[in-house]
Amino acid sequence: MNLRVVCLLFGIGCAVSSNSALADDAPITLKTLTDYVFTHHPARQAESSMDALAQSRSTLAGKLFAEPLSLSVNHFNDVIGSSDGLQEWESSVEMPIWLPGEKRQQQNLSRQLAAEVPYYQQRIRLDASAQVRRHVWLVMLSAAKVRHAESLLENADNLLKNVENRVKGGDLATSESLLAKSHQLEMQSQLASAKMELQQSLNQYHYLTGQQVLPDVIEEALPSVTEIDHGHPLLAELEQQIARQRSEMANARYDNVSHPSLSLGVKRERDEHADPYNNSIGVGVSFALNDEAYQQPAIAEASRQLADLQIAHQQQKRRLEAELLAAMDNLKTLQHRQSLLKEQYEVSQQYVDMQQRSFDMGGIDLTTFLRGQETADQHRHHLLQLEIEIQQQIANINQIAGRTL
Repeated sequence: MNLRVVCLLFGIGCAVSSNSALADDAPITLKTLTDYVFTHHPARQAESSMDALAQSRSTLAGKLFAEPLSLSVNHFNDVIGSSDGLQEWESSVEMPIWLPGEKRQQQNLSRQLAAEVPYYQQRIRLDASAQVRRHVWLVMLSAAKVRHAESLLENADNLLKNVENRVKGGDLATSESLLAKSHQLEMQSQLASAKMELQQSLNQYHYLTGQQVLPDVIEEALPSVTEIDHGHPLLAELEQQIARQRSEMANARYDNVSHPSLSLGVKRERDEHADPYNNSIGVGVSFALNDEAYQQPAIAEASRQLADLQIAHQQQKRRLEAELLAAMDNLKTLQHRQSLLKEQYEVSQQYVDMQQRSFDMGGIDLTTFLRGQETADQHRHHLLQLEIEIQQQIANINQIAGRTL
């Protein structure tokens, strides 16, 4: 239902804003609304940091050496108190070397980190879909209340005119006119309250989507296969995080280890003032011994984080399956209630028609007639709400199943 039509029916001003988030000639759909909410979602600010982390790992893997180069310079002079002119200069460059397979693991981790971004975006889009679905159906439920209140007020107006005419004709007592007027005022109050609730729903909808019109089509189809598969955005993101954590475990073997280091240096020394410098070039290699124990804490921590992610994946899948099962059962309950309520409404409407004739003939008083009419009105309102709630429940099932708009 177009929101302009809703506004015309219910007397609520909601002209389309000139600075609409979408172009005036662009059709408003559930997808365009979701695109807008997704684009402005606060959680998207984390994408840049995720890209930066992946790029930093890629940059590190592209370096020639495993750690920054270090330069050392040493100078040795005469012993304090002597003046033999003895001097010695020594400088060297330390070049840490990658361990076997370490560079490849860094590159693999960079790819896994970069692959997380699309899954993260898909989860954010699922959340945007949930927000759009919730606010669209809140507007529809509020509009249904207004429509029901409009109908009640129209019936109350007609009843008041009928009663006043009969009071003037001497057919009814003046107290019946007061009762009808009180009933009519109550319906006015209900309509004002319903309109206020609808306007609040419209305000929230506009705040979220930047739009003041609902899509022409908001009903969704029930999925043919109602089950939770691995493609669900929440599960797919966790699976990617598990893959990334496995890569983290592979890299944990290289944490807290000393890389083999190749050193290249120059040494200058002489014995006395008049002696020329004696220059030499030195090459050295250093590597760690028995460093396995220093690697174990990082490996154990990475393993624990992997187990936590695997547990979270299983729990998330079970939670989604339970929610989907409950939602399907709820849908069946709503559909069953709808079939029963249709029959109940038909019966109550026939009863009201009979009471109307009896009231017109003076067989019952106004209080009795209003009581029967109130029951029929409640049945009609519940039936209208059920129709909306069924469509809302189908949207909820799609949301639980991970179907984005």
